[in-house]
Amino acid sequence: MTTRREFLKQTSILTAGASLAPAISCSSKSDRKVIIIGAGIAGLAAGYKLKQAGIPAVILEARDRIGGRIFSYNITDNLVIELGAEWVGKSHERILELCEEFDLQLEDNTFDSDKIFDNEHFKFDNWDFSPEWQTKWDKIIADYGNYTEQDKIILDKMDWWRFLMNHDIPERDLKIREYLDSTDFGESIRFVSAYAALAEYAESSEKNEMDF
Repeated sequence: MTTRREFLKQTSILTAGASLAPAISCSSKSDRKVIIIGAGIAGLAAGYKLKQAGIPAVILEARDRIGGRIFSYNITDNLVIELGAEWVGKSHERILELCEEFDLQLEDNTFDSDKIFDNEHFKFDNWDFSPEWQTKWDKIIADYGNYTEQDKIILDKMDWWRFLMNHDIPERDLKIREYLDSTDFGESIRFVSAYAALAEYAESSEKNEMDF
């Protein structure tokens, strides 16, 4: 079973990816050449696929390390903490494919959460969004199917918090949304694209595979 640290090493080796503008050595008769900006998981995966296809590529990375948002930090040889992305949802199909290809072990980190709101304690199976917001939420997801490409471009320029506020989400429901989504996205909903968030939920809804 491969660990995540080993995966990053393998992909960097497979793409010949180093931290500063490494050249990928690929023997190919093709005249096509590719420059990849960033040695995060997307850049490494792109380099890996290009190498498999025999297409020469160069990965440019401004930092002194690879991995992007994935950042496993060694405190000691036997103690590693995650300083970056570490969650994989059911809708993350390409990540799941890479995990399967590299035999990466995924740990189930779902848990039951109690909630305290206005000094009142709710058990994990006794709290949810308000019925009013749930009705509005279902309509938001349904309406997404009618969005044009231009609508999505505009949506991508807006953060998820602003989108929810524009749809008059109640304070209590906003706090729940922030808790759930910041856990899933790894950062505050004020820094997440409204398009990225809504597209994820719409896709999950279609597959009946909601992460929460």
